[in-house]
Amino acid sequence: MADVRLIGPPEADGEYLGFRQEASTQEEVVHLHDYPRLYAVSGLYEHVVQELLGCRSPQVAADGLARAVRRLDLDPLRLRVLDLGAGTGLVGELLREGSFSDVIGLDALPQARAACLRDRPGVYRDYVVGDLADPSAEPSATLRGRRPGALIAAGAFGGTHAPPRALSNALALLPRGAPVVFTIDRRWLHTNDPGGFRSALSRLLDSGELSLLERTSFQHRVTTTGTPIHYELIVAVTGPEA
Repeated sequence: MADVRLIGPPEADGEYLGFRQEASTQEEVVHLHDYPRLYAVSGLYEHVVQELLGCRSPQVAADGLARAVRRLDLDPLRLRVLDLGAGTGLVGELLREGSFSDVIGLDALPQARAACLRDRPGVYRDYVVGDLADPSAEPSATLRGRRPGALIAAGAFGGTHAPPRALSNALALLPRGAPVVFTIDRRWLHTNDPGGFRSALSRLLDSGELSLLERTSFQHRVTTTGTPIHYELIVAVTGPEA
């Protein structure tokens, strides 16, 4: 495992870390959200985000989906779950360790797929690379053929991550009565600034495209200087317009 040093977040552009691999004497400094670089080192992302920073979103989302499936009286063994923003496959692994046996991964980064296949082979039935918010890409056609029956996304929405359009396009892939679970930084749920979801989520709920089952706040993780970051868990079910 690489030797890691957490670096406090400058106001300008966020958190960093320094790491030195076992065979190297030189430290490399990278942004915490430089996913291609972090994913290139086996286990580095999980070590930093899950272990050192205490990220809870994957487990919170997986638990939320399990509760929704029980509440809706669905059979998890027969439910095909789309994991949006699958990354290195941590959520998929948690689902497979539970009662879910059919999970499809989706991520915009080919490096994420490569890391998942390297570190967690066999977790996903399929792993699709594509951006549901990009009108020039065609992941929707591929995923529509897979016929997902549920959606989970741990920290994949808001800010510089997937925008509201990606959520709307993901919901369009699902049948009526499908569970939808995602975690999102609560600051993005209370703004319409770029990356914000306030109006988008309100519109989905007001239209009946989503019906809310749960909405709770939790500590997602801490920053590299130990400041708590709070997210919200949204657990819902698709309605007539999905």
